[in-house]
Amino acid sequence: MFRFFSTVLMLAALLAGTNAALAASQNNEYHFTVKPGDSLSKYFYKTGLSSRLLANLLSASRQNQRLNYLKIGEKIIIKLHANKHFKSLSHLSRNQAIFNVSLVDNRFFNSSKKPQKHTRALSTTQVTINRSFGYDAQKAGLSLSTISAVVEALSWGLNFNSDLRKGDRFFIVSDGSKNPAGIIYKSANKRIEAFSYQTVRGRNKYYDRHGYTLNASFLKAPLKYKRISSKFQLKRFHPILKTYRPHRAVDYAADYGTPVHSTADGIVKFKNYKGALGKVIILQHGANYTTVYAHLSSYARSLHKGRAVKKGQIIGYVGSTGRSTGNHLHYELRHKGERKNPLTHKLPKQQKISADELGRFRAQVNEILDSL
Repeated sequence: MFRFFSTVLMLAALLAGTNAALAASQNNEYHFTVKPGDSLSKYFYKTGLSSRLLANLLSASRQNQRLNYLKIGEKIIIKLHANKHFKSLSHLSRNQAIFNVSLVDNRFFNSSKKPQKHTRALSTTQVTINRSFGYDAQKAGLSLSTISAVVEALSWGLNFNSDLRKGDRFFIVSDGSKNPAGIIYKSANKRIEAFSYQTVRGRNKYYDRHGYTLNASFLKAPLKYKRISSKFQLKRFHPILKTYRPHRAVDYAADYGTPVHSTADGIVKFKNYKGALGKVIILQHGANYTTVYAHLSSYARSLHKGRAVKKGQIIGYVGSTGRSTGNHLHYELRHKGERKNPLTHKLPKQQKISADELGRFRAQVNEILDSL
């Protein structure tokens, strides 16, 4: 009896496998998503098609030759006849345009279809400043997570504590995603835009309308120096206090009066005398980074607390104020309040959307701007 049931089960498994194989052969449609290193020859090989057929397809027209240059994220669909001979190839670009190549009576024929415009359901919440952004945004119905996303996105160019004035407006555009699809800030003399975009690699960031991230890159050093007199270290013998103490900064030895530059776009958070550090400038860069410039001899005339500065802008001059044994710049880098080694910490860089994706990004930007 046991042998009988075993035989029945084996027959059922064989029939199921046969049915699955028949379903696959009847379908004869193969889908590929382009990954790094992929090519049409790889896909032809996987579907059992010859390299000679591929050469004939590519040489049939100039349009077909575009298939030599596949881009990551695009899709290829190859269809075969029941006898496994080539039937057609479809190329789907990332903007959803479709290019087809069919083989009929030993001749290749092309056709193309432009992408259809799919309008997203966009909604806009306007926040008009009366008291503060946090208060007025909550009053307008925005969640705390959305408020946090707006502050982080715009903080490289906007000081939410000192820049906002009564009557300034924020337009928060949502497409149903977790974070806003678009953020536009308008004041009497300033406008900042941020548009969310997910790249082919799945990274979601905010960009300006030209496709650049809102954060700035950092300079390698804030001045032209002679040498590094003291590196970032957890135990250093202090030349004045005569004891071992942490030194969570980099000291750049330079001549008196050497110009000191802001290492990135930012906002002046502090400008004053600060005990052992002497004359100090502290800059805020976005929501997470601050830099400290100490022992200065003087400040740049145009520098004031709350004012924006650009990367490379002169903010002060080397000196030896405070607890110092000679002319040098004491430079600190802080990430979320924690001091990091400026020589080794991986700093954010301004990025740009690739040329391949720029068209799709601009279409999204125009869609958002048209909805306002």
